[in-house]
Amino acid sequence: MDIARQLDPHVKRLAGEPLGALVRAGGGRDAALQWQAGPIALDARHQRLDADAMNALFALADGAGFDDARKALFAGDVVNPTEGRPALHAALRDASALKDRDYAARIEAARARTAAFARACQGADAPGGKPVTRIINIGIGGSDLGPRLVYSAMKAFRREGVDLRFVSNLDPADLEDAVEGADPETTLVCVTSKSFTTSETLMNARAAKAWLAANLGEDGANARMAAATAAPGKAEGFGIAPARIFPFEEGVGGRYSFWSAAGLCLEIALGPDVFARILEGARQIDEHFATAPAKDNLPLAKALIDVWNRAGRGLLARCVAAYSTRLELLPAYLQQLEMESLGKPVRLDGSALPAHSGGQLVWGGKGSDVQHSFFQWLHQGVDEVPVDFIAVKTLYTSDDERAKALGANLVAQSAALLDGHEGEGALAAHKTLPGGRASSVIMLERLDPEGLGALIALHEHKVFCEGLVYGLNPFDQWGVELGKLLTNDLLKGNHSRFDAASLDLARLFRL
Repeated sequence: MDIARQLDPHVKRLAGEPLGALVRAGGGRDAALQWQAGPIALDARHQRLDADAMNALFALADGAGFDDARKALFAGDVVNPTEGRPALHAALRDASALKDRDYAARIEAARARTAAFARACQGADAPGGKPVTRIINIGIGGSDLGPRLVYSAMKAFRREGVDLRFVSNLDPADLEDAVEGADPETTLVCVTSKSFTTSETLMNARAAKAWLAANLGEDGANARMAAATAAPGKAEGFGIAPARIFPFEEGVGGRYSFWSAAGLCLEIALGPDVFARILEGARQIDEHFATAPAKDNLPLAKALIDVWNRAGRGLLARCVAAYSTRLELLPAYLQQLEMESLGKPVRLDGSALPAHSGGQLVWGGKGSDVQHSFFQWLHQGVDEVPVDFIAVKTLYTSDDERAKALGANLVAQSAALLDGHEGEGALAAHKTLPGGRASSVIMLERLDPEGLGALIALHEHKVFCEGLVYGLNPFDQWGVELGKLLTNDLLKGNHSRFDAASLDLARLFRL
């Protein structure tokens, strides 16, 4: 499918009209560029799009087999062909559509078991016999970014008396900060690793176990460790008792895994009821995605807008500006979700993707802070980068003047990107903002557990749709493997594969 060629007539047609004029034309364009699903609304009226261009994009999705693809996803069919696996993250919210009832039964049993353990951690049945007051989650990538985002976003819903810390980096300071002030007797270390072979995670897990053992002895340390993994045998070999090993399926990708037992630390820190509400919010978006017609389908529409900007208009990057302190980790989470999923060079058949295809470079930060850093570049830099403004309606409609001002800043930035400003006087060229720069607003009704679950599920399904249109596999990540192999070579003193400059660095680091 030559996406650029099919979109080119619409790209050229719309390029000649000022974006501000296009937006103000109104009419049927307004209705064609707004979508709603559950607690989320998408307003794309500030995109360089109209109804005809959107129809062309929906035709791309239809040609790629959108209806059959989403059915296959929810049925648990193999949608990750390079690894021969289904993608089961949606089934973690509701397994009723799975063809394989054994999968469904295991998912339900695993959910009941993690919930029971989370409740046990609140009382005398906790590991060590005292309620858990400090949880240390050791993981990296999907085993870290998802739980970290959820815990930050759900600050208002955390259980009292429990502190969750995260360890992902090999810098010893990461673990030192996590154990600072902790009582070893009431600390639970959760080792979260799908493969239970990730070197960073295992090195940190050994260090955490040594810290526990230094205070409680070897048996005491083992009693205060749990694992979430798709390789329970490896976790048991590490010394973790089977009663505290919580498996999840191979068909659950790491970057989609916090919905599974990989979210054990969250279920303890927030409580099973709050965690269930997050799942329910995601399930609502799953249902919408599975049943809504293409033109009303919010995740599909968002995916197609990003395809338009990447493959149609040739724009490499997208900025995510989250105007909520509680969502400040969302840009980093989406960066991993999208770039690890869509950063691929070939289609499923092995043919090369053309230029301006595949995932965008996703980056961003917290509004309004970002207005005082990289928004200068967004407004006046020579490259256009579309912006997704992430908004929380009930935050800006409160009586607090600061919250109202935050909402005003969001609206103002979107308008400034649209219209720009013509400078005057001797410095007119320096003061001119060109405008005509695209943005969308993703509006969350409120930041509660259901809303957060819905927001994350929206982006998961968006990524699936982009992979479908581009014809690539969004569920593997072969690009991360070589670096792991080379790291192991260096640590083993095998220098045969390295160039002179790399070896100079290795010697500096005493490798």
